[in-house]
Amino acid sequence: MSKLTCKEKIDDRNRSWLELLNYVEASTSSESEKLDKLTQMVLPKFVARLVKEKEDKMMIEKDGLKSCHEVGVEGKQDYLTGKQKKQTTKGNKKKQKINNQRKGQDSEKLMEIGLEPPPDMPQVFQDYIRDLGGSEIKLVIQQFLQVTDLRSQQNRLSMSLKQIRSAFLSEDEERTLNAKRQMAVPLVEPCLSVSIVNLAKWSIKSSLSYIINGDYSKVLKNNRNSLKPNAVVQIWSFRIQPNSQFDFALIKVIDGEDGHVIN
Repeated sequence: MSKLTCKEKIDDRNRSWLELLNYVEASTSSESEKLDKLTQMVLPKFVARLVKEKEDKMMIEKDGLKSCHEVGVEGKQDYLTGKQKKQTTKGNKKKQKINNQRKGQDSEKLMEIGLEPPPDMPQVFQDYIRDLGGSEIKLVIQQFLQVTDLRSQQNRLSMSLKQIRSAFLSEDEERTLNAKRQMAVPLVEPCLSVSIVNLAKWSIKSSLSYIINGDYSKVLKNNRNSLKPNAVVQIWSFRIQPNSQFDFALIKVIDGEDGHVIN
């Protein structure tokens, strides 16, 4: 730690690297805790800076507010192939009748519209993640968006532990959440913009869920023309080396209710 004395400015409220080091040095005597704190404070913003140019290109002005294009997933044609396309086309009328029912029924509904097994991550997202230096890509969950996932005043996306498809956290990360602390996580949006959100674990109606919050309302704003009730979305996890930085990608699989906009 003592060798890291560069005074260049970093992305943490304009504090210099030396100032940030002094802050971390004073907070703990453990070298591993110092490294963890620096990683949590600096790396997510560094990742966001890496994709800034792409983000600027993807943003458009509409109705005086910024909105994002969806990249590579303009409707289900670019995402689903072969048998899944045919099944989904037949299921479109059924999809329009889907209401906000118990999440335990999602698997059956997804099967009806041809989304079980889940489709793979689109190639455009795979390429984008690799450009960031990402690896260890895992599908965390595939689910219907609920109205509560889309209300900016609630500012949260809920992922029931009962629907999680693969373990995506390290033991230390899981302990952090179990201690009712949050983690800062970069999230690649459907339009390939990147926002820094928080990940937490909550008990909701006697059931545990992972919760994405923090700047999640910004994600909703950026993708307000895309993320609507009963849209099917996937959350993927990946890691960026050398510090195994944990990241999410949010991908829309099929559209939700046309014209139903959540304020």
